[in-house]
Amino acid sequence: MKGAVTRLVLLMVLLAIISRAQLLRADSGTSVTLAAGALLLCGLFAGKVAKGFGLPRLTGYLLVGVAVGPYALGFIPGEGVKGLDLVKGLAVSLIALVAGTELRLGLIRRVGARVALLCAAVCAVTFAVCFGATLALKPVLPFLAPLTMPQALAVSALMSTVVVSFSPTVTIAIVQETSARGSFTEFLMALVIIGDLLVMVAFALAAGMTRASFGGGFDIAGLLSGVGWELFGSVVVGGVLAVAMLVYMRGVKRELPLFLVGLSFAAAEGGTRLHLSPLLVSLAAGALIVNLDEREGERIHHAIQRAGLPVFALFFAAAGAGLKLDALVTVGPAALLLVVLRGVAIWFACRRFAPANDPRLKEYLWMGLISQAGVTFGLAALVSRTFPTFGPQVEVLIVAMITAHELVGPVLTRRALTASGEVRTDEAPGTA
Repeated sequence: MKGAVTRLVLLMVLLAIISRAQLLRADSGTSVTLAAGALLLCGLFAGKVAKGFGLPRLTGYLLVGVAVGPYALGFIPGEGVKGLDLVKGLAVSLIALVAGTELRLGLIRRVGARVALLCAAVCAVTFAVCFGATLALKPVLPFLAPLTMPQALAVSALMSTVVVSFSPTVTIAIVQETSARGSFTEFLMALVIIGDLLVMVAFALAAGMTRASFGGGFDIAGLLSGVGWELFGSVVVGGVLAVAMLVYMRGVKRELPLFLVGLSFAAAEGGTRLHLSPLLVSLAAGALIVNLDEREGERIHHAIQRAGLPVFALFFAAAGAGLKLDALVTVGPAALLLVVLRGVAIWFACRRFAPANDPRLKEYLWMGLISQAGVTFGLAALVSRTFPTFGPQVEVLIVAMITAHELVGPVLTRRALTASGEVRTDEAPGTA
């Protein structure tokens, strides 16, 4: 504890030095390079501080990002944080690639049906609770109050679909950090991944219904083709990437971490431009590799463990800096109510529907489902762009919820893994 306090004091000194340097030096660099350098430096240090206090390193990254970001102390300018979207995409692709290497056919055969059933139950219960609460808040929510009842129903359904989503990135990062292995960990990872796939399909349907309720027409053919391209197109592109990786790994056999970082960056950027899901592209690539050649899948796993630390530290610190704390002030009460109801709904669904053969699932699984991050951010931004009349206000409310979930979710996920008894070591070397 004494060491952790010392590191905390040193971190505060570091933040003060960075702040003063920014004020005194005119050549402190562009806002993006300044943000990247400061967040990486502070993030790595904050991870050690968090570990000293018994918290996940990821929580340290997030908290220092919040502290130095434009919505708190303001050391890092807003344009600098926004310019780090490239790093965010890279980190999500790397994390998804690692997650894919965990999806062996044997695992899918063992838990696939049970995970799918529980996932459907958790999503349905959480959606119903959030949908009812949002509709009940219609008189006090500015973007719902002036709408007709059919429009309010559609918008509530759209927002509740986004609110249901989980965070594979946070879950996988915590699993990597703790080296957790076992049936509970497998179940949790499979559930958050399948859950977000369900949410993406449901979101497309809800967006089509919302568009129709505002007079835009219900284009079911366009809807299905869009969803089909995003899901199946991502899997196909992921398969092509997997073949490229295997050819490189078997032929070149050198500088694998650097190659994976470059390929993940290409997957993130290319996927976004082709309207694919970068997360699904990398997930499919990792899953195909590990099922074609398990030894190469393990090599990828270890290579990303070695190369991923600075990327993950920068990613989560930037995510923390991007959390809009001012949104908590404007929509805080409604967001807090929905956060509590979502948590209760997930807890109830796990307690009621989780398989009875493993009591740990009923007891601890809900804690691993609280986090929200990349997918939820992306869907909230999509709502804002697609429906400019009410979308920006919906985005503010959802981002306020993400802020709360980001602060407590990683801690709960680590607690769930620890309580399950599957944390092998305190920390794997070189992980996030």
